[in-house]
Amino acid sequence: MQEKHDERVDRKILWISPWKKLFLSFLGDLAFIFFGVFYLPVFLTKISQAQSRWALIKERLGFLPDPLRQSIRAKKILWIHAVSVGEVMAAKLFIEKWTEKDQTPHLVLTTVTPTGQKIAKGLESPSVSVCYFPFDLSWVVRRFIRILKPVCLLLLETELWPNLLLESQRAGVPVGVLNGRLSPHSTKQYRRFGFLFKPLFESLSFVCTQTDEDQDRYIHCGVEPERVQILGNMKFDQIALMEKQEDDQDELRSKWHFSSEDRVWIAGSTHPGEEEKILQVFNQVRENQQLLKLLIAPRHIERAKKLAKLAAKKGFRVWLTSDTRPAGDFDVVVLDRLGVLKHLYALANVVFVGGSFVSRGGQNPIEPASFRKPILHGPHTFNFARIYHVLDQEGGALMVKDTEQLQFALKRLLEDVREGQQIGDRAYEIVKKLQGATERHVGWVLDFLAPALKERIHDVQRNAKLFSPTGRRM
Repeated sequence: MQEKHDERVDRKILWISPWKKLFLSFLGDLAFIFFGVFYLPVFLTKISQAQSRWALIKERLGFLPDPLRQSIRAKKILWIHAVSVGEVMAAKLFIEKWTEKDQTPHLVLTTVTPTGQKIAKGLESPSVSVCYFPFDLSWVVRRFIRILKPVCLLLLETELWPNLLLESQRAGVPVGVLNGRLSPHSTKQYRRFGFLFKPLFESLSFVCTQTDEDQDRYIHCGVEPERVQILGNMKFDQIALMEKQEDDQDELRSKWHFSSEDRVWIAGSTHPGEEEKILQVFNQVRENQQLLKLLIAPRHIERAKKLAKLAAKKGFRVWLTSDTRPAGDFDVVVLDRLGVLKHLYALANVVFVGGSFVSRGGQNPIEPASFRKPILHGPHTFNFARIYHVLDQEGGALMVKDTEQLQFALKRLLEDVREGQQIGDRAYEIVKKLQGATERHVGWVLDFLAPALKERIHDVQRNAKLFSPTGRRM
């Protein structure tokens, strides 16, 4: 049980000596340039996906467009950074809750990926601006901060860039982490090079973590214990969005060219090394399930055409969804459209969540759970270890170690509809119990920023009680 006290939020920014800061900044620039050389082919691919390639390059170099600069002039700015789609959706919930409670600061939301930027642009309003995140080069970040002059920078989950933290400290900008998580592997690497990373963790003003394990990892990396709070996972709150957006089943099936008799297996957010196994299992199971169809949604849609060719090479009739209509009947659907997978889960009889058959740490199971779908996943789920552990323990998901187990579980759930419904219902109830983190995050940040926004300081414990990952008070 957490002891009740009158402690206020600690707003001081820990000091790093100028020489150490200069050294760390130099290493950060060097590392980013070195990384950039090898990342260039991927970056060029990302540029081709952007709605405005020139805007992406300029903004990532710290040159913001005049309309944006005019819209933020003489305003207090709260800067929120969300790297890609999953974080943007969590940021969306936070922004909605924030604007319900406070209209004082103008919000600036940044993303790294073009896919995240497209979704973020839908959040623009008179009180919210959207642009790309600057490259983590000291002079670029410095220019960006000089333009924004934010009262605070909020980072979603694990976006800890060295020069971003150093330049924020130089400018006196407090930095907090929302929905914070750290994997065991990342923690090990940060601690191995503690002489470089510990000062960066020490500079964080606060960290709001998803679980107690995340709390321990941030503390071990250097964040002062009193600056770390367990507030839960904001992504669990997306279940309300899913409920609101679910379409009529018959209408959705017709729109996506599935018949009422079709059984649908969705493999969502898959990675290289998984799709071939999924296609193999699909081919084996449909020997006894003639009406079974497979919808694969690769984690990175730029891989969709290559995946469609792989499926066609194996003899399947393939529909790549960028083609408006399928040419004829199809066995496999390859999804290469953004923002629709979360709706298509409503069609699934069974869902496999990708990134878990290969050592990528697994993808988020919340969306299929919100549609009461039975979830299958592989053994590699360290990115979302807590929720997968709870789902597996309480019968809301099934872990399969290899293709043989995947084939057996898929066949069983397709044949026993009632068991699939029971697993899906348990998954839904588990996720629903874990809601409420967004409200707690907003309360915490509002209290932290109260002096900067000239509001009355409230007791921290009133707005941000320490919660366990299940949402119960500790």
